[in-house]
Amino acid sequence: MSRIRFIGALVVSVALIGGALWFRFVRIAPYSAQVVSVSELEQLLSEDAFLKDLYSATTTPRVTSTTTLSQTDLIGREMLTDYLSLKSKGEVTPDNLVSLADKYAEGIMNLDIKTRKASLNQIIVLPDSEANLATYGNTMTNIRSKYKALVAAQYTGSGIADINSATFSTFMGATAKLYQASANELLLVRVPVSLAGNHLELVNNYLENAEVMKLISNTSKNPTQAYAALNVYTQNTEKESKLLLKIQTTLMASGIMFNTNI
Repeated sequence: MSRIRFIGALVVSVALIGGALWFRFVRIAPYSAQVVSVSELEQLLSEDAFLKDLYSATTTPRVTSTTTLSQTDLIGREMLTDYLSLKSKGEVTPDNLVSLADKYAEGIMNLDIKTRKASLNQIIVLPDSEANLATYGNTMTNIRSKYKALVAAQYTGSGIADINSATFSTFMGATAKLYQASANELLLVRVPVSLAGNHLELVNNYLENAEVMKLISNTSKNPTQAYAALNVYTQNTEKESKLLLKIQTTLMASGIMFNTNI
Protein backbone atom coordinates (compact mmCIF):
# COMPACT_ATOMS: atom_id res chain seq x y z
CA MET A 1 0.00 0.00 0.00
CA SER A 2 1.40 3.42 -0.88
CA ARG A 3 2.53 5.58 2.01
CA ILE A 4 0.35 8.50 0.93
CA ARG A 5 -2.81 6.40 0.86
CA PHE A 6 -2.07 4.86 4.24
CA ILE A 7 -1.43 8.25 5.82
CA GLY A 8 -4.62 9.56 4.27
CA ALA A 9 -6.61 6.68 5.73
CA LEU A 10 -5.00 7.17 9.14
CA VAL A 11 -5.79 10.87 9.12
CA VAL A 12 -9.44 10.16 8.37
CA SER A 13 -9.53 7.55 11.15
CA VAL A 14 -8.13 9.98 13.70
CA ALA A 15 -10.46 12.68 12.40
CA LEU A 16 -13.44 10.42 13.08
CA ILE A 17 -12.19 9.72 16.59
CA GLY A 18 -11.50 13.37 17.25
CA GLY A 19 -14.82 14.48 15.84
CA ALA A 20 -16.77 12.24 18.18
CA LEU A 21 -14.74 13.42 21.17
CA TRP A 22 -14.98 17.14 20.48
CA PHE A 23 -18.73 16.73 20.01
CA ARG A 24 -19.00 15.15 23.46
CA PHE A 25 -17.00 17.91 25.16
CA VAL A 26 -19.47 20.70 24.42
CA ARG A 27 -18.19 22.79 27.30
CA ILE A 28 -14.76 23.16 25.68
CA ALA A 29 -14.34 25.95 23.13
CA PRO A 30 -14.28 24.31 19.65
CA TYR A 31 -11.19 24.38 17.48
CA SER A 32 -11.38 25.07 13.78
CA ALA A 33 -11.11 21.93 11.66
CA GLN A 34 -11.80 20.82 8.12
CA VAL A 35 -15.11 19.03 7.67
CA VAL A 36 -15.02 15.75 5.76
CA SER A 37 -18.35 14.59 4.34
CA VAL A 38 -19.43 10.97 4.32
CA SER A 39 -19.25 10.93 0.52
CA GLU A 40 -15.68 12.23 0.61
CA LEU A 41 -14.77 9.62 3.20
CA GLU A 42 -16.28 6.91 1.00
CA GLN A 43 -14.36 8.19 -2.02
CA LEU A 44 -11.08 8.27 -0.13
CA LEU A 45 -11.30 4.80 1.34
CA SER A 46 -13.33 2.83 -1.19
CA GLU A 47 -11.19 3.00 -4.31
CA ASP A 48 -10.66 -0.47 -5.76
CA ALA A 49 -6.98 0.17 -6.36
CA PHE A 50 -6.50 1.08 -2.69
CA LEU A 51 -8.22 -2.10 -1.50
CA LYS A 52 -6.35 -4.23 -4.02
CA ASP A 53 -3.09 -2.67 -2.86
CA LEU A 54 -3.99 -3.32 0.77
CA TYR A 55 -4.94 -6.97 0.21
CA SER A 56 -1.84 -7.65 -1.85
CA ALA A 57 0.25 -6.14 0.91
CA THR A 58 -1.15 -8.63 3.40
CA THR A 59 -0.05 -11.57 1.20
CA THR A 60 3.51 -10.40 0.62
CA PRO A 61 6.35 -11.39 2.97
CA ARG A 62 6.50 -9.12 5.99
CA VAL A 63 9.62 -7.14 6.76
CA THR A 64 10.38 -6.73 10.43
CA SER A 65 10.40 -3.07 11.41
CA THR A 66 12.26 -1.56 14.34
CA THR A 67 9.87 1.43 14.43
CA THR A 68 7.72 1.52 17.56
CA LEU A 69 4.13 2.34 16.75
CA SER A 70 2.46 5.06 18.80
CA GLN A 71 -0.93 4.66 20.42
CA THR A 72 -2.38 6.79 17.64
CA ASP A 73 -0.85 4.49 14.99
CA LEU A 74 -2.28 1.38 16.63
CA ILE A 75 -5.76 2.83 17.10
CA GLY A 76 -5.73 4.23 13.57
CA ARG A 77 -4.86 0.80 12.14
CA GLU A 78 -7.52 -0.94 14.22
CA MET A 79 -10.12 1.57 13.12
CA LEU A 80 -9.10 1.21 9.49
CA THR A 81 -9.42 -2.57 9.79
CA ASP A 82 -12.93 -2.18 11.20
CA TYR A 83 -13.81 0.18 8.37
CA LEU A 84 -12.60 -2.30 5.77
CA SER A 85 -14.69 -4.98 7.46
CA LEU A 86 -17.75 -2.78 7.05
CA LYS A 87 -16.75 -2.09 3.45
CA SER A 88 -16.43 -5.78 2.61
CA LYS A 89 -19.97 -6.35 3.90
CA GLY A 90 -21.39 -3.33 2.08
CA GLU A 91 -22.29 -1.73 5.42
CA VAL A 92 -20.56 1.65 5.12
CA THR A 93 -23.43 3.92 6.12
CA PRO A 94 -23.49 7.24 8.02
CA ASP A 95 -24.94 5.51 11.09
CA ASN A 96 -22.28 2.78 11.04
CA LEU A 97 -19.49 5.35 10.65
CA VAL A 98 -20.82 7.28 13.65
CA SER A 99 -21.02 4.05 15.66
CA LEU A 100 -17.46 3.20 14.66
CA ALA A 101 -16.24 6.63 15.76
CA ASP A 102 -18.17 6.37 19.04
CA LYS A 103 -16.63 2.97 19.75
CA TYR A 104 -13.09 4.26 19.43
CA ALA A 105 -13.88 7.56 21.14
CA GLU A 106 -15.11 5.63 24.18
CA GLY A 107 -11.96 3.53 24.21
CA ILE A 108 -9.72 6.58 23.99
CA MET A 109 -11.55 8.36 26.80
CA ASN A 110 -10.88 5.37 29.06
CA LEU A 111 -7.14 5.31 28.41
CA ASP A 112 -5.21 5.29 31.68
CA ILE A 113 -3.18 8.40 32.50
CA LYS A 114 -0.58 7.72 35.16
CA THR A 115 0.16 10.54 37.58
CA ARG A 116 1.97 11.02 40.86
CA LYS A 117 -0.34 11.25 43.87
CA ALA A 118 0.21 12.79 47.28
CA SER A 119 -0.73 10.95 50.46
CA LEU A 120 -2.45 12.17 53.61
CA ASN A 121 0.79 12.05 55.60
CA GLN A 122 2.12 14.82 53.33
CA ILE A 123 -0.63 17.20 54.48
CA ILE A 124 0.23 19.50 57.40
CA VAL A 125 -2.81 19.10 59.66
CA LEU A 126 -3.84 21.52 62.41
CA PRO A 127 -6.73 21.38 64.91
CA ASP A 128 -9.98 23.05 63.88
CA SER A 129 -10.23 26.57 65.25
CA GLU A 130 -11.61 29.85 63.98
CA ALA A 131 -8.09 31.25 63.68
CA ASN A 132 -6.76 28.23 61.78
CA LEU A 133 -9.76 28.20 59.45
CA ALA A 134 -9.40 31.93 58.78
CA THR A 135 -5.69 31.59 58.04
CA TYR A 136 -6.39 28.63 55.75
CA GLY A 137 -9.06 30.58 53.86
CA ASN A 138 -6.78 33.57 53.34
CA THR A 139 -3.89 31.35 52.24
CA MET A 140 -6.04 29.48 49.71
CA THR A 141 -7.45 32.74 48.35
CA ASN A 142 -3.93 34.13 47.85
CA ILE A 143 -2.69 30.96 46.15
CA ARG A 144 -5.66 30.80 43.78
CA SER A 145 -5.34 34.51 42.92
CA LYS A 146 -1.61 34.10 42.31
CA TYR A 147 -1.93 31.21 39.86
CA LYS A 148 -4.95 32.69 38.11
CA ALA A 149 -2.80 35.74 37.34
CA LEU A 150 0.12 33.59 36.22
CA VAL A 151 -2.06 31.59 33.82
CA ALA A 152 -3.56 34.82 32.46
CA ALA A 153 -0.05 36.18 31.87
CA GLN A 154 0.76 33.13 29.71
CA TYR A 155 -2.34 33.57 27.55
CA THR A 156 -1.54 35.57 24.43
CA GLY A 157 -4.81 34.88 22.61
CA SER A 158 -3.32 34.71 19.12
CA GLY A 159 -2.72 31.16 17.91
CA ILE A 160 -4.04 29.45 21.04
CA ALA A 161 -6.99 27.92 19.17
CA ASP A 162 -4.72 26.13 16.68
CA ILE A 163 -3.78 22.81 18.27
CA ASN A 164 -0.95 22.37 15.75
CA SER A 165 0.70 25.68 16.61
CA ALA A 166 3.74 26.25 18.78
CA THR A 167 1.68 28.84 20.69
CA PHE A 168 -0.87 26.23 21.73
CA SER A 169 1.82 23.76 22.79
CA THR A 170 3.76 26.42 24.72
CA PHE A 171 0.68 27.68 26.54
CA MET A 172 -0.48 24.20 27.58
CA GLY A 173 3.04 23.26 28.63
CA ALA A 174 3.31 26.41 30.76
CA THR A 175 -0.10 25.69 32.31
CA ALA A 176 1.10 22.18 33.19
CA LYS A 177 4.05 23.65 35.10
CA LEU A 178 1.75 26.08 36.92
CA TYR A 179 -0.54 23.24 38.01
CA GLN A 180 2.51 21.38 39.32
CA ALA A 181 3.77 24.45 41.15
CA SER A 182 0.33 25.08 42.62
CA ALA A 183 0.09 21.50 43.89
CA ASN A 184 3.55 21.78 45.45
CA GLU A 185 2.57 25.02 47.18
CA LEU A 186 -0.66 23.50 48.48
CA LEU A 187 1.40 20.78 50.17
CA LEU A 188 3.01 23.49 52.29
CA VAL A 189 -0.31 24.88 53.52
CA ARG A 190 -1.36 24.23 57.12
CA VAL A 191 -4.81 22.64 56.90
CA PRO A 192 -7.53 22.42 59.58
CA VAL A 193 -8.31 18.76 60.24
CA SER A 194 -11.90 19.01 58.98
CA LEU A 195 -10.59 19.97 55.52
CA ALA A 196 -7.53 17.70 55.36
CA GLY A 197 -9.11 15.02 53.14
CA ASN A 198 -10.66 17.65 50.88
CA HIS A 199 -7.33 19.47 50.62
CA LEU A 200 -5.54 16.25 49.67
CA GLU A 201 -8.04 15.64 46.87
CA LEU A 202 -7.44 19.16 45.58
CA VAL A 203 -3.67 18.61 45.58
CA ASN A 204 -4.07 15.36 43.62
CA ASN A 205 -6.50 17.06 41.26
CA TYR A 206 -3.82 19.61 40.37
CA LEU A 207 -1.08 16.98 40.13
CA GLU A 208 -3.21 15.07 37.63
CA ASN A 209 -3.99 18.26 35.71
CA ALA A 210 -0.27 18.95 35.44
CA GLU A 211 0.23 15.63 33.62
CA VAL A 212 -2.96 16.12 31.61
CA MET A 213 -1.81 19.51 30.34
CA LYS A 214 1.51 18.02 29.24
CA LEU A 215 -0.38 15.50 27.12
CA ILE A 216 -2.72 18.16 25.69
CA SER A 217 0.29 20.30 24.77
CA ASN A 218 1.43 17.36 22.62
CA THR A 219 -1.87 17.03 20.73
CA SER A 220 -0.35 17.34 17.26
CA LYS A 221 2.07 14.44 17.93
CA ASN A 222 -0.12 12.13 20.01
CA PRO A 223 -3.81 13.03 19.56
CA THR A 224 -5.21 9.90 21.22
CA GLN A 225 -3.52 10.57 24.56
CA ALA A 226 -4.43 14.24 24.26
CA TYR A 227 -8.11 13.42 23.79
CA ALA A 228 -8.03 11.08 26.78
CA ALA A 229 -6.34 13.84 28.77
CA LEU A 230 -9.00 16.32 27.72
CA ASN A 231 -11.68 14.00 29.08
CA VAL A 232 -9.83 13.74 32.41
CA TYR A 233 -9.44 17.52 32.56
CA THR A 234 -13.17 17.99 32.00
CA GLN A 235 -13.92 15.62 34.88
CA ASN A 236 -11.30 17.26 37.09
CA THR A 237 -12.82 20.69 36.51
CA GLU A 238 -16.12 19.45 37.94
CA LYS A 239 -14.32 17.78 40.86
CA GLU A 240 -12.40 20.96 41.60
CA SER A 241 -15.62 22.97 41.79
CA LYS A 242 -17.07 20.53 44.32
CA LEU A 243 -13.88 20.55 46.41
CA LEU A 244 -13.80 24.35 46.49
CA LEU A 245 -17.48 24.45 47.41
CA LYS A 246 -16.74 22.16 50.37
CA ILE A 247 -14.03 24.59 51.53
CA GLN A 248 -16.39 27.53 51.10
CA THR A 249 -19.19 25.81 53.04
CA THR A 250 -16.90 24.83 55.92
CA LEU A 251 -15.41 28.31 56.20
CA MET A 252 -18.77 30.06 55.95
CA ALA A 253 -20.01 27.96 58.88
CA SER A 254 -17.37 29.80 60.94
CA GLY A 255 -18.26 33.18 59.44
CA ILE A 256 -15.27 33.21 57.07
CA MET A 257 -15.77 34.28 53.46
CA PHE A 258 -14.10 32.32 50.65
CA ASN A 259 -14.62 33.09 46.96
CA THR A 260 -14.72 29.94 44.80
CA ASN A 261 -14.79 32.03 41.60
CA ILE A 262 -11.20 33.19 41.87
